[in-house]
Amino acid sequence: MHPLAERVGDIIRVQRSFPGSGGIVVAVSGGIDSMALLHLLATPALGLRDRLVAAHFNHQLRGAESEADATLVAQAAKHLGLPIESGSGDTRQLAAESGDGIEAAARQLRHGFFGRLAKRLDAVVALAHHADDQVETFFLRLLRGAGDRGLSGMQPVSPSPADPGVTLVRPLLGIRRAEIAEYATGEGIAYRDDATNSDTRFLRNRIRHELLPRLAEEYGASVSRQVLKSMQLAGDAADCIDQLAADWAGEPPFEQLPVAVQRQVVQRQLFALGDEPSFDLVEALRLEAGHVIEVAPGRRLQRNTDGQLEAVASEPEFLLTKREVSLAGQAGETEFGGLTIRWERLAGGLAKWRDLGETDSREVFDEEALGQAVTLRHWRPGDRYRPIGQAGSAKLQDLFVNQKIPKAERRRLVVAESVDGRLFWVQKLRIADDAKVTQSTRKLILFSW
Repeated sequence: MHPLAERVGDIIRVQRSFPGSGGIVVAVSGGIDSMALLHLLATPALGLRDRLVAAHFNHQLRGAESEADATLVAQAAKHLGLPIESGSGDTRQLAAESGDGIEAAARQLRHGFFGRLAKRLDAVVALAHHADDQVETFFLRLLRGAGDRGLSGMQPVSPSPADPGVTLVRPLLGIRRAEIAEYATGEGIAYRDDATNSDTRFLRNRIRHELLPRLAEEYGASVSRQVLKSMQLAGDAADCIDQLAADWAGEPPFEQLPVAVQRQVVQRQLFALGDEPSFDLVEALRLEAGHVIEVAPGRRLQRNTDGQLEAVASEPEFLLTKREVSLAGQAGETEFGGLTIRWERLAGGLAKWRDLGETDSREVFDEEALGQAVTLRHWRPGDRYRPIGQAGSAKLQDLFVNQKIPKAERRRLVVAESVDGRLFWVQKLRIADDAKVTQSTRKLILFSW
């Protein structure tokens, strides 16, 4: 038996990846990783061959290339004496309809197919994710603002995102890409390269081909090893927090719990209620008891002082809708919160700002304070803001009270947030002090509505 097959067998036994005698759906794209996984699991000494079903999903993104992928997988399954199941879906159409992008649409279609197949066959789904995928996932989630659980990466055994009743198994998660490639080459395993894996328009590919090589060049090959260690520590911390949240029974009071445990208490309740526990929603419910949050059209929740979530019928005090706005280019326009907001880059500094003058439907900011993208949203519990001329930041709630803005109106006001999470503009208030135009300002961004 090949040493890598022996190692995979040990991993499977230790993790009890495939208990019982149910089927194993092996997700095979035709790439080197999944083709290697199929051959490894089919190693006679592992005793799994009779349980294996090769499964291939055609995303219909690459025309004849996609068809060739499907043909190769079918040939490999036939060579190994394994049954083959195939599916396909129009990824571009789903991406256009959902607005979530090609990657998200492909993932949704693929996992949906594997999940339905696994339920029909009473099987688990085996995926070919490996240690290098884990490292990429760490940086991908880091850039998207994940916490301990997210930064712990993919788990060897986890529920499917398409159906929690379907189990995903990743037997290669502790094995490096180079080891898998060496095995495939040595065993003469045919595979196909997907050109989209080199397309740096996708964030994961930029991490793989640009960020990680640069880090390895600057800081040595141990970077990936250290990242994997950090992911393990993050996972251990997340497990501890989850256990503390599960064991919490009202003592100490919710407000005295560590913040991480508060978040997990709220998150567990949202899962139980069938709601998606986004960070914004968790924070809105965690920070303020008694405030009504609209979690979905017509569905409103609040947290009571005992830490429990309750459905309420009253009007929401906080709206969680938001819009990401790119400031790339010279000018643009977007609609949010009943406002049509136009933005424009202007050359010149303080002198130009003075020439523009002031109106009630226009604000001017230092370009460097905003960055290349901003988020438009509404007021949230805990929001703090430092208007021009104020010594320090204050709660938005207090500023609204001071300005005598009616409570019903506050929740509709538009708030603008820079890429690093700082509020730089709040409708009906002065702009933030750190976004103002100064003597050192070189370029301006004008907002008008």
